[in-house]
Amino acid sequence: MDIRQLKYFIEIAETESLSQAARNLFVTQPTLSLALKKIESDLNTKLFSHTEKPFQLTATGEVLYQKGQTVVELFDGLVQEIHTMELTTQKETIRLGLTTLFSIQFMDQLAEFIIKNPNVELNIRQEGSAKLQRLLVDNTIDIALLSFPNHETDKVAIEPLETTTKGYTVYVVVPEKNPLSKKDALTFSDLKDQTFASLTKDFMIGTMLTERARAHGYEPNITMYHNDLQVLLYSLLKSNAICLLPIEYKSMIDIKGLKWIPLKDKYSHYSIGIGLRKDHVCSKAMNDLIAMIKKN
Repeated sequence: MDIRQLKYFIEIAETESLSQAARNLFVTQPTLSLALKKIESDLNTKLFSHTEKPFQLTATGEVLYQKGQTVVELFDGLVQEIHTMELTTQKETIRLGLTTLFSIQFMDQLAEFIIKNPNVELNIRQEGSAKLQRLLVDNTIDIALLSFPNHETDKVAIEPLETTTKGYTVYVVVPEKNPLSKKDALTFSDLKDQTFASLTKDFMIGTMLTERARAHGYEPNITMYHNDLQVLLYSLLKSNAICLLPIEYKSMIDIKGLKWIPLKDKYSHYSIGIGLRKDHVCSKAMNDLIAMIKKN
């Protein structure tokens, strides 16, 4: 006897009719008849009496009916609990956007979050901070670790980070054969006649180069745009161009023949923060991720 057959028996007992039970269970009468015979054979007893009217429970049938209802309820409850557990253990997906620099600087915190949250799938997308703000607006990502300023103030809120990593500082990367390499510090006025290789405007520095050069009265001569750090740096050696990059990159990829010189400008430092859409409601897992990032 299995749970399905037990359910058949209970339905027959309650309806006192094989045909009605078959309709209620959406099965054929022969199916119910065979199931009933199988149960009676397994238990070696008659479950129904037909002397006065059809399908009256015998003494053993009454016991099976009463106890069987409890068994069916427990079984159905168990199945429901398992289904509920399956739903609650399905992985939540968090779409995190951050720059290449921040992915390295906050790798310990991200790795710890992944280890402690096996039911969360962290999808990481690396882009420049300007593009990350647009991705938040478009609902392409849920949360971003990015730098100020906020260009999407109507829809995006950025909470400043008070961690050991508070931001990054822009330096000028110059080939040693370039006369500027002799300088201890540089201003945008010093860069007027230079050729630039630059990050695109997906990055704050890409926008900053054009805006600050124009503020100093010239249009920067940008001969190449690229968002790959190594491509940019190695191109400088071939072209004698210069580029603006966070000094924090230097410890990650220090190429011989290049000098990193401080840029003296009021916009040479960028603070960073956690960006969210203003209408976004954070799940517990997202709040845990934010808390983990703040441990940096």
